[in-house]
Amino acid sequence: MIDHLNAYVLPVRDLEKCISFYRDKLGLELKNKDADFAYLVFHNMSGPGLGLSTMENAAKLISEAQVRPKENAIHRTFFAVFVEDVDKEYKELEAKGVHFVKPPTTFPWGQRIAYFEDPEGTSGRFPTSSRSNPRPTQV
Repeated sequence: MIDHLNAYVLPVRDLEKCISFYRDKLGLELKNKDADFAYLVFHNMSGPGLGLSTMENAAKLISEAQVRPKENAIHRTFFAVFVEDVDKEYKELEAKGVHFVKPPTTFPWGQRIAYFEDPEGTSGRFPTSSRSNPRPTQV
């Protein structure tokens, strides 16, 4: 039985560039770093962290057929992190150079969400905290 989520891992082409993005722009704390893997965590959470693995390392660990490191496109996914004030976070991160693909928008169920991209095109979103809106969000 699975008892918890340890990390959300993204295969990346440029490990240093992605570390810089998640640490310096989004504010995650770098906990561990090897030549082909980094692990970052949110400062105020004991929950799962974010792993960044080079494409070569991911292919070695999983399989080249599954990861397809030679393809130019990375099979996309997105993740969500909750914030108390989406508009404030949007302005602060935009000032740091974070690329947003959709500015803060209020959705029909009342939750306000902004979508961003990391340097390699992986999308993330900042919805208002689930404490302020009981509707479950997709991750």
